[in-house]
Amino acid sequence: MKKIVIFTIFTVLMILSLQQTVFSEIDEKEERVKEIEEAIEKYKRKVVNKEVQKIEEENEEKEIRKIPSKLIKLLPTENKLQEITPRTIWKYVDKQSTLDEEVGIETTTAILRDITRVYDPILNTWKIPVIQIEIIKYDDIYELEYYWDEVTSSTIEEIFDNAYLIGSPSEGIDCMFNYSREGAITLCITDEYVVQSIIYDKYQEHFDYDKLKTGPKKLQINQDEMTTRTVQEILKNIEKKKEIESNYQLFEILKSDKEKGEKDIQEHTKNRLPDIEKDKKYGIQNFSCNKDEFGLITILGQFNNNQIKKDKIILEILFLDYEQNIIFKNTANLLEIDEFETKRFLGNTKIDKPFSTCTIKIKN
Repeated sequence: MKKIVIFTIFTVLMILSLQQTVFSEIDEKEERVKEIEEAIEKYKRKVVNKEVQKIEEENEEKEIRKIPSKLIKLLPTENKLQEITPRTIWKYVDKQSTLDEEVGIETTTAILRDITRVYDPILNTWKIPVIQIEIIKYDDIYELEYYWDEVTSSTIEEIFDNAYLIGSPSEGIDCMFNYSREGAITLCITDEYVVQSIIYDKYQEHFDYDKLKTGPKKLQINQDEMTTRTVQEILKNIEKKKEIESNYQLFEILKSDKEKGEKDIQEHTKNRLPDIEKDKKYGIQNFSCNKDEFGLITILGQFNNNQIKKDKIILEILFLDYEQNIIFKNTANLLEIDEFETKRFLGNTKIDKPFSTCTIKIKN
C-alpha cells in the first residue's frame, strides 16, 4: 500500500512538471512569434519608408528635368575636355542649376573629376583632382552684386585687385587668374555672364602651382593650365551663340604684364560694379554633400571669415543614414584664414554603410 501511495505521488509530480514545461514552451513560442512579427513589421516600415523616399527623390529629379538649364549647354563636353588633356579623362559627376526669377539670376554649377585617378581610402581628402565650374547669368548688375555679396565676402573688384594675372580677351570681357599650392582659379565677367573655374589639385598632378609670383622663376601658365582652358571654352560657346568667332588663347592674354592693363580693368570693373555696402554672411556657406554612382561622396563648400584673423578652423562632418543616425564622422582643418577671407574646401570619402546625407559644423 505504501509503495502504491509513493508511486501515485511521483506520478502526479511528473504530470505537473510536464504541464509546466509544456506551458513554458508554449509561452516561449508565443513570445518568439510575437518578436518575429514585430521584427517583420519594423522591416516592412523601413522598406516602405525607403520606397517612399526613393519615389520622392525620383519625383524631385523629374521636376528638375522638366526645366533644363540652357547654361548647361555652355559647358565644355567631355570629348572636348579629352582633346584638351589627352592623358586625363575628366568626367562630370554633378551638374546643378538654380533660377531666381525674382532677381533674374540663373546659375549652373558642375563638378569634374579625374577618373583616371584610383580612389585611395587612406589619403582620400584632396587626393583625387577635381574641377568646379560655375556659370552665372544675370540681367541687372545691381542684382548680381547683391547675389555675389550673399555667397562670398570679396567683391569682384577686390578679386581682380588681388589677382596674379588679368587681361581682356575681347571687348566687354574681363578675366583674372590666381593660384595657390592647392590649385587655381580663373574668373571672367561679361555684360551677361560670370564664368569661373576652380581646380583642387593639392598634389599638383595636372600643373605645377608651387612657384613664386615674382622674380625670374615666377609662375607662367600655358595651354595645360585647366582653369583657363575650361573658362576659355565656355566664353567661346557664349560667343558662338552671338555668332561671334574668336581664336584667342586665354592663357596668352593673361601672360601680359598686370600693371599694363590694370588701370583699364579697374576702371571697367568700377563702372560695372557700384560701390554698395551690404551685410555679408559669415561662416559655412554653399555646403553640399553628394554621392556618385561609384559610391564616392564629394563634400564641398566654403568658409567666409569675419574681421578676425584665425590660425585654424576645425570643421566636423557627420554622415547620416536614412534614419538620421550617425554612421561616420570626420574632421577637417582650415589653416591661416585672413580677415574677410573666403576659404573653399572640398574632399572625398567612401562609406560602405547606407548613406543619406551629411551635416557640417564648426567645433572651435
